[in-house]
Amino acid sequence: MSVPGDNQPASGSMRTLMIDNQKVIDELNARIQRRDQEVKIIQQISSEINSTLDLEHMLGIILDSLDRVLGFKHCMILLSDDAAASLSVAALRGYENQQPGATVPVGQGPIGVAARRRRVVRMAAMAAQMGYVAAVRGEMGHEKAQVKLPGLANVQSQMAIPLVVKDRLVGVLAVESAAINAFDALDELLLSIVANQVASAIDNARLYLREQERSQLLDNTNRELSQLNETLESKVNARTAELTEALGDLERRKVQHEELLARMAPRELIPLMVEDRLQAVRLNATVMFTDLSGFTSFSAGMEPDEVFAHLNHYFAWLGDAISRYRGYVNKTMGDGTMILFGVPEPSLSHATDAVLAALTLQSDVGTTISLNMRIGISSGVITAGMLGPRNKSMYDVLGETVNVAQRMESSAPLGGIVVTAATADLVRPYFLLETLPEQEIKGLSKMTNFRVVGLRKLTDDPRRVDPSGRFAAMATPLQQEIEAFKAQHFDSVNFVSIQARDGAFYHNETVAILALALLRELRGHPQLGTAASQLDEARLLRFALLHDIGKRTLDTARLNRRGLTAEERAALRTDLERATAETLDRLELGELASALPPFYRFEAQELTGEIDMLTEIVGVADIYDALTAPKFYKGTPWSIRGALEDMMRMPFAINRPRPILAAFAELMRPAAATLTSGRSAKPVLD
Repeated sequence: MSVPGDNQPASGSMRTLMIDNQKVIDELNARIQRRDQEVKIIQQISSEINSTLDLEHMLGIILDSLDRVLGFKHCMILLSDDAAASLSVAALRGYENQQPGATVPVGQGPIGVAARRRRVVRMAAMAAQMGYVAAVRGEMGHEKAQVKLPGLANVQSQMAIPLVVKDRLVGVLAVESAAINAFDALDELLLSIVANQVASAIDNARLYLREQERSQLLDNTNRELSQLNETLESKVNARTAELTEALGDLERRKVQHEELLARMAPRELIPLMVEDRLQAVRLNATVMFTDLSGFTSFSAGMEPDEVFAHLNHYFAWLGDAISRYRGYVNKTMGDGTMILFGVPEPSLSHATDAVLAALTLQSDVGTTISLNMRIGISSGVITAGMLGPRNKSMYDVLGETVNVAQRMESSAPLGGIVVTAATADLVRPYFLLETLPEQEIKGLSKMTNFRVVGLRKLTDDPRRVDPSGRFAAMATPLQQEIEAFKAQHFDSVNFVSIQARDGAFYHNETVAILALALLRELRGHPQLGTAASQLDEARLLRFALLHDIGKRTLDTARLNRRGLTAEERAALRTDLERATAETLDRLELGELASALPPFYRFEAQELTGEIDMLTEIVGVADIYDALTAPKFYKGTPWSIRGALEDMMRMPFAINRPRPILAAFAELMRPAAATLTSGRSAKPVLD
C-alpha cells in the first residue's frame, strides 16, 4: 500500500521532465519553422535578385529584400575594383541624407578585413571595441585616419560578409544595428547563404554591363568609322571626279594628238614616233596612186570652202574603203592620193589588198562624187621611215616602186586599174587580168602592164571546175543563185574583205555552190534520197556561207602563218569556231551554232560516232575547195583529180562506204579521169 506522501517527489520530477521535454520540442519546432522560413526567404530573395541583369536595379532589389524579408534595416553593398585593392559603396539602405560613392581600402576596418580575408566579420559591441583599437594605435604611435563610410552614428553591431565568386572578390555585403549583439550565428549563416546568391548575381550583372559597354563602344566606334568612311568617301568621290575629269581631258588631248599624228603616219607607228625610235627600213610592199579625172572642171566656179567640202567628203569615203583592206593613205595631192599596203607591218596580202581596195573604189566612186578615177598599182621593194625637217617630218616611202606606181596611174584608162607585172604575178591566182599592149613609160623603158578585170570566181578557175565534168554545166546557174541568196539575206556582210584576210577569195560562195549541187544530186540517190529531201536548202546555204565567218576577228598574221604545229592548228581551229559562233549570234543566227562543233571535228578528221548529212555535205565541199583553191599560206593547189583521190584516203573514208563523198567525186571529176582510192596511190600535183 502506497503512502501518498511518498509519491510527491516522483510526481514532481515527472512534471519537470515533461516540461523540459516540451520546451525542447517547442524549441525544435521553432527551429524547424525558422529553418523552413529561412529556406523560403532565401528562395524568395534568390528569385528576386536573379530577375534582372541591370546592376543598379539589382542592388536595389537586394537591399530591399534584406530590409523587407529579413528585417535588416541598415545595410549597404560595396563593390571591388578590378585589382581587388579597394571597395566602393555602390548602394545603401536605411541611412538618411547619405549617398553611395565612399571608398575603403581592402584590409581597413571590419569591411576591409572581411574583403581581404574572404571571411565573415561579426562585431557585437563596436563602440567599445573600436575605442580600444584606437587607444592601442595611439599608444603605439600608429594612428591612422579611418575612412568615413555611410552608417549609423551610434552603431553597436556590424556584420560584413564577403561576396566571392570562385575565390574572386566581387564586393562586401554589410549590415549594422544600434543594438548590442544584434546579429547571431543564425543571422550569419542566413546572410552567408544569401551572399553567395548575391555575389553570383552581381558578377553576372557586372559582366553583362561590361559587355553592354563594349557593345556600345563598338557601336560608337562603328558609327564614327561610318561617319569617317562617309566623309572619306565623299572626299574620295570628289577627288575621283576631279581626277576623272583631268584624266578625261588628258585622254581627249591624247586622242587629239594621236589623230593629228595619224594624219602623218599609221597608228602603229605613233608610239615609235613619240619615242623617236623610227629607223628607215626596206619592205616588200604595194603602192597605189589614184586620181580623179576632170576635177578642175568640176570645181570651176565653186567657192573655196565648197571645194574643200567636196574633197573632204571624198577623202573620208576613200579612207574608209582603204582601211577596210589594211591600207594607209600616205598623202593627198590635190584630188589625187598615194596609198601604201604592207607598211609599217609586213603582210603577205599587200598586193591583193591593194587590188581589192582599187576594185572597191572604182565600183563606188560614182555614188560619192560624179567623176571617173584612174588607179595605178606597183609592188616591190620600198624604203620606209620618217622623212623631212625635224619640225615637219612625216612617215614616207621612197624607191622605184613608188615612181612606177605613179606612172601606172597616169597611163590607166578612165575607170581602170593598171598594175605592173610584179603585182600581176602576186595577184593572178585570185583576179582576172587583161594584158595591155607594151608601152613606153616616161622615165622608164617599155613595160608590159595589166588591167584588173575583177575577182576570179569559181567558174573562172579551171583548177576547181573541169569543163568536162558534170558539175561544169550547172556551175554558172548555181553561182547566180548563190549571189541572189547573198543579196537577199547577207547584204550587210562584206565577204570579200573577210576572205582577203587569208586569200580565201570566193571560198564561202564556192562551198555554198558545191554543197547545194551535192544536196540536189543526193535527192536522186536510192539510199540517201529521202534524207536529202528533208534537209532544208536555206539552212544548208546559210551554214555553208558562214561556216568560217569568225576569221574576221582573228589576227591575219596568225591566219597566214606557215608551218603550224599540230597544237597551233588545233588552237587556231578552236578560236575560229568560237569566233564564228559569236558572229552567228550577232547576225541573229545562233541556231546555226549547234552545227559548228561536228563540222569542225569533221574538218579536222576527229571522227566520233555518226556524221550527220549537213556536216558531211558542207565538210566535203569545204575540204575540196581548201585543196584546190590558192591560199597565201600554202604552195601549189591540188588538181581536181588529186584532191578527190586524197579525200578518198582521209580517215573518215577509209574502209567504210561513203556514198556522199562518192556522189561528190562523180559530180566533180573530169570526164576522162579514173579515180584511185587505194592507200598507196599518190595525189596528182600540177
